[in-house]
Amino acid sequence: LRRVKESIARTRKASGRYRCGPELEITGYGCEDHFLEMDTFEHAWEALAELIVEGFTDDLLVDVGMPVYHRGASFNCRVVCHNRKVVLIRPKQILADDGNYREPRWFRPWPANR
Repeated sequence: LRRVKESIARTRKASGRYRCGPELEITGYGCEDHFLEMDTFEHAWEALAELIVEGFTDDLLVDVGMPVYHRGASFNCRVVCHNRKVVLIRPKQILADDGNYREPRWFRPWPANR
């Protein structure tokens, strides 16, 4: 979370209005089977809450990557916050499933028609 906070601080220093972090930056991409554990999702929300409560989203559109558990399924999401509110959660629709990447092992794709 320290790196996320530092990145947001650099965005502010550069007078940025939008800060976009990497995919799954809150937990890290390498959690692998820990994405099957509910506490990984809980800790991700706790980290996001810390960013919000500490004012890191004040007057700045902050886009972070994190896992979200919704209606019995895990999703790899973008979560966008502004002025201490979550304004958008966008789950990934197309998951990587080749080479080193096996996202369908841990996540579901969001239906394209929703």
